[in-house]
Amino acid sequence: MAVRPSSSAFLVIVVALTAALVVGYLVFRTGGTGLQSYRLAGQEQQVRQEIAELQRQHEELVALREYLRSDEYIESLARRVLGLVKPGEALAIVSGPEEAEPGSPTDDGGGLKRPWWKALFGP
Repeated sequence: MAVRPSSSAFLVIVVALTAALVVGYLVFRTGGTGLQSYRLAGQEQQVRQEIAELQRQHEELVALREYLRSDEYIESLARRVLGLVKPGEALAIVSGPEEAEPGSPTDDGGGLKRPWWKALFGP
């Protein structure tokens, strides 16, 4: 003969299973939320590092802009590019020899002329 559980025991089993399912669902959701929070914290740290790097680059660019606007830069540009001089100064232009003599530092051995800087810094 089969033993049949009473309706109150069946109700307890159903309530226990339902409670277990609800607790399992809540644990699963909490774990998912915690994982998502961890990922977002990592992304936040990366974004903060990018912001710090961009702020550093911005500060460098602002400093460069200020230097390019300065009288010091404008004067050096005028001297270098335009060849301008201040009153009382003399402009000196350095050039190499016209023809290389055999055995001279600018002679590469084949009679071909090399620029003076290659003769000075080259092999």
